[in-house]
Amino acid sequence: MTDPRAWIGLLIALPLASAVASYLPLTLDRLRRLMVISAAAMLAAALVVAVSPPLRAFSVRTDVLGWASGAEALVRIDALSAVLLPFAAGLWLLTVAVTPRAALDRAQLRRTAVATLVTLAAFLTESAVALLVLWLASIWTFLSALGDPSHRHQRRIAAAYLGFSTLLFALGVVLLIGPGARSARLEALGVWLLAGAALVRKGIVPFHAWVPEVFDHGRLGPAILFSAPQLGAYVTVVLIVPHASAGLLRLIALLALGTAVYGAALALVQASARRACGYLFISQSALVMAGLDCTSERALTGGLVLWLSAGLAFAGLARCVLVLEARRGRLDLTTFHGGYARMPVLAISFLAMGLACTGFPGTLGFVGQELLVDGAVEAFPVLGFAVVLASALTGLAVLRMYFSLFCGRAETLAHAGLRLGLARREAWTFAALVFALVGFGVLPHPLVDSRIAASDDILRARSLRLPAEATPGFRPPPAGDGGQTEAGSAGARDRELDGRQPVMTHQRRTEGVEAPRGQSATMRALRVAPPDRPARNGWRPAMPARRLWHDPDSRLSSRHG
Repeated sequence: MTDPRAWIGLLIALPLASAVASYLPLTLDRLRRLMVISAAAMLAAALVVAVSPPLRAFSVRTDVLGWASGAEALVRIDALSAVLLPFAAGLWLLTVAVTPRAALDRAQLRRTAVATLVTLAAFLTESAVALLVLWLASIWTFLSALGDPSHRHQRRIAAAYLGFSTLLFALGVVLLIGPGARSARLEALGVWLLAGAALVRKGIVPFHAWVPEVFDHGRLGPAILFSAPQLGAYVTVVLIVPHASAGLLRLIALLALGTAVYGAALALVQASARRACGYLFISQSALVMAGLDCTSERALTGGLVLWLSAGLAFAGLARCVLVLEARRGRLDLTTFHGGYARMPVLAISFLAMGLACTGFPGTLGFVGQELLVDGAVEAFPVLGFAVVLASALTGLAVLRMYFSLFCGRAETLAHAGLRLGLARREAWTFAALVFALVGFGVLPHPLVDSRIAASDDILRARSLRLPAEATPGFRPPPAGDGGQTEAGSAGARDRELDGRQPVMTHQRRTEGVEAPRGQSATMRALRVAPPDRPARNGWRPAMPARRLWHDPDSRLSSRHG
């Protein structure tokens, strides 16, 4: 079956059917089992879409949702979204498989399916109006989970911040695609408003206060499912980057790098495990935002990789805290709780996912942060070290949490029948998540190649809209094709090159292409020249190579197999 519409219908039908099934007279255990099966099937279908080239070049375009000329993709699958679909499915599977029964009743199960459906629909569209509707739907789903009177204060705080971000989003969309869309000044103002909405939703300083408060005193499960997909990052890539000026992107990167260090530092001194998770999310989310500033191809690719790694690792680590709370109650990081002997799988999973957040070698986070550091240092010679500092502080915070939650003297059982170990479903889910983070860290070729292709598409869209501020090292396609290429098509990308200078692709490796000595491993692997250094020895500023791992002399290549 090679019809993309059939696969999209299947992906949408699974969470939709699960949400409808929650109204049927099924027992809670059967409903949960049904949702676990549906989430696993959705993950399998999304992986098929991600690895099938014919399914990654589909779009339905229309111009009925805006006054600006030119059609926008109402529904599409391309290099960017193809990997985000299994990402959303994996987060749903993690939620319904490991969340304790006491924290996941019938209404909560329904909300997990609806939240997944909204996230999936958002990843399938580029329409500003559709994204605004889905943005509002995701916030409504999240706030409905805080409807209990005990969470009234947290609901009010979250509603104030997220309502403000929705207002900024709506005004930005009106200015971006409304009747005055042809005005450069109004378009610039609309992009600034959209950037503000994304910063508020992602908790970038000074709009971060709602995140730790909701994580600490609100419902932790819905907060994880709302935050981990990072819809604000998706809006940044789709709506902000193609239209934003270099100055705006530079400002976003500066705020994000500062937030990354700030969040990691505060996570290190928290007494509550929940609040520490909130600040860790702020730090990880900011690192992703810093890579999406588009001043460097390596930073953009690293940000896209880190988006997946940080989302999965953070969601798994926070779910570990939720599983521990179901067995111990509120977790205090000022004491040592012990418990490694009774829960070794959970302890190892917690440590592995925490190290993935820090960019530890052998995990997927290392690949993303390696590229991000190279790009940040090139664009910001001083602030690039903020990425390294944030990673170091995150590592200290994770180790502190691990020692407190799993080390120390053994606990005394209240009675002989008390079980602290994991259920088989929970153990297998955590083990699978750790296997994915480590597996893609050791063999990152397919995932990094797809993120390089996605960064090519993003930079191409930006260069076509803002030719006067072309990204350094990126050359737009020739004017003959009008820039109307099929998203995700490797053959279309190769045809866009004018052939005047050698380029590396999947199919061939041009002889005599050699990076100058003294370049970093990532720069040699990507074959991208820095903006301040002229081309020489037949090596030119061009799009990142479609294969990152062809260079046998690259240290990055040997490091990751």
